[in-house]
Amino acid sequence: MKKKLFHKITALTLVRRIIQIASLILFPGLFIYTFASIKAIYVGLISGSFDASVLTGQIILTVSVLLITAIMGRFFCGFLCAFGTLGDFFWYLGSKLKIKRSKIGTKFDRLLKKLKYVLLVGIVLLIWTFGLSILEGTGNPWTVFGMLTKFSGWTELDTLLSVGMGLMILIAIGSLYIERFFCRYLCPLGGIFAIVSKFRLFRIRKPRAKCGSCRACTKRCPMGIPLYRSNVVKTAECIDCMSCVEICPRDNVTTNPKPAIAAAVAVVALTGMYFEGNIAANNATEQRIAAVAASLSTKASVNAGGYSDGVYSGSAEGYHGVTSVTVTVESGYIMDVHVESTGDDAMFFSQARAQVIPAIIAAQSTEVDTVSGATYSSFGIMDAVSAALANVQPQIQTQVQNDPVTFELDSSALTPVPQLTPSPSPVPTPTPTPTPTIAPGPYALADGEYTGTGRGHKGDIDVTVTIVNGFITSITVDYNRETPKYYDRAETKTIDRVLTAQDVNVDTVSGATHSSRGILQAVADALGVSY
Repeated sequence: MKKKLFHKITALTLVRRIIQIASLILFPGLFIYTFASIKAIYVGLISGSFDASVLTGQIILTVSVLLITAIMGRFFCGFLCAFGTLGDFFWYLGSKLKIKRSKIGTKFDRLLKKLKYVLLVGIVLLIWTFGLSILEGTGNPWTVFGMLTKFSGWTELDTLLSVGMGLMILIAIGSLYIERFFCRYLCPLGGIFAIVSKFRLFRIRKPRAKCGSCRACTKRCPMGIPLYRSNVVKTAECIDCMSCVEICPRDNVTTNPKPAIAAAVAVVALTGMYFEGNIAANNATEQRIAAVAASLSTKASVNAGGYSDGVYSGSAEGYHGVTSVTVTVESGYIMDVHVESTGDDAMFFSQARAQVIPAIIAAQSTEVDTVSGATYSSFGIMDAVSAALANVQPQIQTQVQNDPVTFELDSSALTPVPQLTPSPSPVPTPTPTPTPTIAPGPYALADGEYTGTGRGHKGDIDVTVTIVNGFITSITVDYNRETPKYYDRAETKTIDRVLTAQDVNVDTVSGATHSSRGILQAVADALGVSY
């Protein structure tokens, strides 16, 4: 019996571990990409901006994952999720370190498992619906985890000192003491899967009449499910890891189809839909780029755009590595942006490419919005295109420059020039013209400089605001601790928007929300107004 049991455990566990390691290497960001895909569809629907051609890859992945989960259960969690694999690793490490672990009561465990639903509702309402910047960028552990799966991520000090890194460390510590700590209590995607899999067709069966009193399956379950109480595992907490099937010494825990077949079907289907989604997304992107370029063709045949014709190359750092592009300019217009290579994960990069490149061609500018869930890949594309166009000599200036606005009055308006009319008759005495007065600006402040402080992503941001005749004429940032790569975008755009609107209630910069708000808070503080 012992020999058979050892062989059975080794075979099934080995297959699962191989799949987990392969998933970790091939698509470590599948967790966050799946969650971001659901978000993109949800936000598009509630905002009225849903575009199936833009979200092709996300739609295919989301529908396939949810459909397979509804039929087969949470195989994604048990086999493919890299975050789950991380939890398994730290649980194994804790065992080797012989860490003393206390047993969690069934009632308390059941209560803690509701936290992931609370977290899911909070994310959907606060972040997805109302657009709050909580857990943005490296503020969440999933993004940081994806960055750390590549060596370059360990060289970024900003990543290592981020909020997301701190949360990931806490999750790792929790995983040393509680098996599948994150999956049990905190995973919002797991909350979605749990709801969808509630009435799944695939179930694990274990007639209690044949069980005896060993409770081996319950002790082995990584999700802490009291399996000894059930004839059929109906709980949505089951991640279909098959640990209960492989540990049963009586071969009393069974599934239909067999565990190996069920796992293979689910994993192959999920993997296939992932690659199919990427292929479909790339095809849809090519069509959108062609459509946008076609819309410019008539205009380009009549008017010369702002760039010299030619093909230009440029590169920039993205999420996981360097992105290189070639930019084709015809009749002065950007007509195509072709990605030569990228070090980014395909799932994130294809999402950014699908929206950023058509937007650049349509706007004839790299100053376009980033893609939520693929911010760093978006920046990589925009920066690479900017690098390609950096040495291009402009033909005709066709765009309004976003230079800081200064408000100056024409001196001739203050001293009217008398108009002389030749006439043989005596020149009549001119009627005195009143000297025009200058209307004061929106701020009742004396001319001068005012300082203020706001809170950015990493610390205080100090600014000096110059007021002339009630108008904001300049804003200078005196101090900040932000990451230059992303902060520079926020500083230029945010200050220009304030100067143009003469108001601090302007839009923040996509991809640099915290820095934008810090600048706006500092300006508001200097002016003594609320923000």
